[in-house]
Amino acid sequence: MEEWIWLLVGIALSSGIFALLVVLYPKLKSETQGYPLEAVIEPLLLPFIYEAICAAYRLSEQAVDEGMERIRGLDKKAIADSLYAMLPDRIGDYDITLVKSVITPERFAQLVQDAFDRFDRFYIEHKEHFDEQFEEWKKANIPTS
Repeated sequence: MEEWIWLLVGIALSSGIFALLVVLYPKLKSETQGYPLEAVIEPLLLPFIYEAICAAYRLSEQAVDEGMERIRGLDKKAIADSLYAMLPDRIGDYDITLVKSVITPERFAQLVQDAFDRFDRFYIEHKEHFDEQFEEWKKANIPTS
């Protein structure tokens, strides 16, 4: 009978420790991955993120200017992603090795996508205004034959 009691006590302790780890795991994980530091570093990356988006658009314009097809989404993403390798040695007060240990290439890609989505939402919300501006530009720039 005493063995059964010790077995039940062991199971209860193991279950309690397991439950505690389940509750504490997200907190321990966030502390070890630098999430508080991410909140500081991510805004510092915004200028580089917008440069990545603009570079992709600029190259797409260049392709059209040279009579080629517009650069599509995945190709634009590759261009934007390549900026991760080009980040300067310091971002704000932080060395690039720290920045890259906190912000992975995948996270950087997500930040670029999020910034593009914010821009795209803004554009769609104000599309009527931009369409009017484009029509005015077209009228002012009609080629003379």
